[in-house]
Amino acid sequence: MSSTKSYEWKILAFGRGQQTSEKAEKHLHSLGYKNARVISLENNQENDQRLIKLLKEEEWDGVSIGGGINGHDKDFPQEEETLHWFNRLLNVIHENTSSKTKIILVSNPADIEPGLQRVLGGGNRK
Repeated sequence: MSSTKSYEWKILAFGRGQQTSEKAEKHLHSLGYKNARVISLENNQENDQRLIKLLKEEEWDGVSIGGGINGHDKDFPQEEETLHWFNRLLNVIHENTSSKTKIILVSNPADIEPGLQRVLGGGNRK
């Protein structure tokens, strides 16, 4: 079901799992988030460089970090390595985006859209 609302926000969301990312992006597009991009990341330098490239491609309104990385998805164990990865990614975002870019922490893919509304608000509808 396609939404009649349209959101102009430029959103980059990332988490773990390629299939989950693809489904989440399709879902956001169906809700009217036409400028949303959702990707899957792994904890390595190659993916850090991929993220840096994407962050520099657009003037993102929001960057959403999934629960599998930020520690709030119960399907992923809380590990010190993941905490360090999350910390590194926060700094990558900080160093490679505008000071106006909002960071949005979500617990799971279903929380992305509510997270966008929580942080960016509902005033950008067309």
